Amino acid sequence: MKKLLLFLTLVLSFVQVSAQKSPPWKKITADGIAQSSKIRIISYAEQPQLFRLDLLQMKQSLANAADKLSGQPGIAINFPNSNGALEAFLVWENSNFAPELQAQYPDIKAYVGKSTADPSATINFSVSPLGIQTMVLRSDSGAECIESYTTDRAVYVLIDSKSRSTGRLPFSCTTVDQQLNQELLTNNPNRSNNQSFKTMRLALSCTGEYGAYFGGTISGALAGMNATMTRVNGVFEKDMALHLNIIANNSLVVYTNANTDPYSPASGIDNWNAELQANLTSVIGDDNYDIGHLFGGSGGGGNAGCIGCVCDSGKGSAYTSPSDGVPAGDNFDIDYVVHEMGHQLGANHTFSHETEGSGVNVEPGSGSTIMGYAGITSYDVQAHSDAYFTYRSILQIQTNLATKTCPVSVAVTNTTPVVSAGDNFTIPKGTAFVLKGTASDADGDVLTYCWEQNNSAGTSASGANSVALPTKTSGPNFRSLTATASPKRYMPAYASVLSGTLSTMWESVNTVARNSKYTLTVRDNNVGGAQTNTDETTITTSGTAGPFSVTSQNTAGIAWAQGTTEAITWNVNNTATLVGSGTVNIKLSTDGGITFPYILATDTPNDGNETITVPTTPASLNCRLLIEPSANIYYAVNSTPFYIGYQIVNTCTTNSYNTPFALTNGTASYTIKTINVPTAGTISDVNITINATHSNLQNLVMAVVRPGGTLSTFFNQQCAGSADMNVTFDNSGAAFTCGSPTTGTYLPATGYNLNSLNGFNQQGNWQFGFKDVVTGADVGTINSITLEVCSQSVFLANTDFEFENFALYPNPNTGNFTLQFNSASSSKINVAVHDMSGRKIFDRSFANAGLFSQNLQLEHAQAGIYLVSITDGSKKTVKRIVIQ
Repeated sequence: MKKLLLFLTLVLSFVQVSAQKSPPWKKITADGIAQSSKIRIISYAEQPQLFRLDLLQMKQSLANAADKLSGQPGIAINFPNSNGALEAFLVWENSNFAPELQAQYPDIKAYVGKSTADPSATINFSVSPLGIQTMVLRSDSGAECIESYTTDRAVYVLIDSKSRSTGRLPFSCTTVDQQLNQELLTNNPNRSNNQSFKTMRLALSCTGEYGAYFGGTISGALAGMNATMTRVNGVFEKDMALHLNIIANNSLVVYTNANTDPYSPASGIDNWNAELQANLTSVIGDDNYDIGHLFGGSGGGGNAGCIGCVCDSGKGSAYTSPSDGVPAGDNFDIDYVVHEMGHQLGANHTFSHETEGSGVNVEPGSGSTIMGYAGITSYDVQAHSDAYFTYRSILQIQTNLATKTCPVSVAVTNTTPVVSAGDNFTIPKGTAFVLKGTASDADGDVLTYCWEQNNSAGTSASGANSVALPTKTSGPNFRSLTATASPKRYMPAYASVLSGTLSTMWESVNTVARNSKYTLTVRDNNVGGAQTNTDETTITTSGTAGPFSVTSQNTAGIAWAQGTTEAITWNVNNTATLVGSGTVNIKLSTDGGITFPYILATDTPNDGNETITVPTTPASLNCRLLIEPSANIYYAVNSTPFYIGYQIVNTCTTNSYNTPFALTNGTASYTIKTINVPTAGTISDVNITINATHSNLQNLVMAVVRPGGTLSTFFNQQCAGSADMNVTFDNSGAAFTCGSPTTGTYLPATGYNLNSLNGFNQQGNWQFGFKDVVTGADVGTINSITLEVCSQSVFLANTDFEFENFALYPNPNTGNFTLQFNSASSSKINVAVHDMSGRKIFDRSFANAGLFSQNLQLEHAQAGIYLVSITDGSKKTVKRIVIQ
């Protein structure tokens, strides 16, 4: 214990780097690796990141690693990360074995480390004759794991949350939820680790099938157990400052022959609870371990025996066994083993696709944290569990262990973070909001933040209602996400709000009144005894105020000039009556909503309109507005990017088909005529004029197909008894009025909107179809078809500089063109290309040799209009190109 205290005091204060001579990792491809030599392929991406490892060199470097209890500095070891780069970690030995067992098996080791590049990142890894296995946990990212890829343990695969395959293995946790922890939670629940580090004695048995998988030897089975427990302890230590040590005489309950082990075959998996408990009592003795568990080789199930019964009767009746015959790897370790051990330590299920009356069904659908059921339900949030416990699970386990006498608790000098989830607020319905917390740490540890909803679902919020729903009045409406480096969480995800989506399957604002609780759990990620702390806030959704929304700058083609005045409007919808909402702030972004550095108005009355002066920002094609109350947490953004510093020019062209043609009576087929628009342009408006002679217009159907589009009907058997027409179909027209003849400018047929053509390229063949669907003597004639297509061009305002001898050719082009001019500066020349939505598709700087001549190739650009910005020192010009 004194040794532990010494380590915790000194370990991070006296770190020195013992550099490796050269990295033992080499990135390779799967070419040449025989299928038969792969350990397993179903869990990996189609193009996995593979690395060849010099295991001998790795072991030689690790030979100098000090025990984490020694107080000695860590050594630097490189590991591949999800970006494919090598990342250095300061590493210490962190054994999962009791000292006597570790002495028996010196080739089976476990280590812990902290990244030198990312202060939030920790690594837990194991090394044995079976190779190496790692788990890296870091903020703003899922777990990164390295596992053996080939049977010779020479090639390894890096797996992260994006490259793990979809969960499709049948697995069932049959642990019966109990009310034990509900009773405990009424007694001053612990919300932090309280500056203590706990260890418990783990008796870990295995079936003969498990032992056979790892080579049929006790040492092989122990190596497999060590690899799994390295990851499991990595989670327990980070979330709860808890470590499980495999007991000294654990070899007595490790079996390598399925015919002679004391357990039923996998078909009798339901017998394992009682069989394990009896075996541990007989072989180990109930006084000689704190928690017991059994690893199987197949069967697809897990059962903790009971909830929270460590240290007591039933403490040795839990098992975990995979369904695919592979009792190893990230799926087995995180999805299954730590889940069942979580039950043993006191945690119930947190999913809400089913409810169990435990009061902790706080995750929508399957859930995504360890005590959820990710990947194996009809309402899966994601394919696999993330490697952390939700706050409610942490609270249950901490509260349960506080009542037990078997854990060995040692005070640590690492202080617990101080956390505030902020004030309670009432927000408008149907409106996005931001949870804002704060935290501090006296030790200066790098903190990570995890916001989670803390409303348990009842039966009315289970099944199909376990997904996020705007009308949900109970249960969770927001999924848990991995910890981030920011104490803020946008609800729902900010990218969704920016795209106009306030409700997705796993995140949704409420459109009805309700109270929602949210917890902020802060982790300090200290490898010498991590501490967590949590605070809670209540957010009330008003049933009478809201939605709060921006109503101006929501259409395409809006351009502001710097220094002018503009009107901004929004829907107040009774929000001014909410606390902190009497005034609002209006902010401007010129980078598409990534940042809002320009304040257009501060503490202006929340009355729905404001006239502002456009600031002298750099010209931008991607501006957005954000309006928020001065002292509340909700907000709204406008729906469409607009321009500042650019001019919009509308160009309309008219093309006609003027040869009259007769229509055949009573036919289901269209008579088709084509009008070609020769020039490219992004459509901003379309008007169609039809001059027709027919004694009964009700017989006619008219349709149009834009270039590359589908058929759309704009006249559909209207005007019964009316003869002849000369009509312009325009989305700005009036409601259709029939006459003989019918003339004027009218809206198209009900259900069709000509504006749906906007945004597409106008160039190409436009097809017009006509048919007379009624048999009879009245013959009709289409006298003429006129197509007016308007497109918008955007030019940089005040473009008063023209480069000497400037040329851009060819234009139009296919994405391959040449820029040429005489430069008047010695600066590098920058060329950027934006599409008409403001998205930058090309950006490159070139050396300046006086005469600039450069061929540019936009390989993936679609047909349309683009803006080419050329910057030479202090001078800039923007040119339009058309890509065909």
